[in-house]
Amino acid sequence: MSRDNIMLLGLLTLFFFQMLGYLITNLVALPIPAPVMGLVLLFIYLLIRGQVSDSMVKVTTSLLPLLPLFLIPASAGIVQHKALLEQDGITIVVAIIVSLVLSLLFIPFVFIFFMRLFRKS
Repeated sequence: MSRDNIMLLGLLTLFFFQMLGYLITNLVALPIPAPVMGLVLLFIYLLIRGQVSDSMVKVTTSLLPLLPLFLIPASAGIVQHKALLEQDGITIVVAIIVSLVLSLLFIPFVFIFFMRLFRKS
């Protein structure tokens, strides 16, 4: 299989799980974002499969350096909600800081867990 076909297969896999996330969250009316549901389903699929395919490795390696660009639309969208920022700005800032601190405290434990898990296999 050529490099282009491998990349296409990886992209199609990512889109499939994102669409599956949209389908499930809309059918069941779950209060979580559909892309998050898609990532959870992809994670479960990869756990069951036991390995990451070459196509997924290629496409994620290519997309990872571009990740900061995906945050620009979200940042621009915040500007459109000036009234909400004025009303709940302090609450939002506190929530962001608390989630950042919790993430920084929690991520090392997750990293150690997966390092031990993959060292066994």
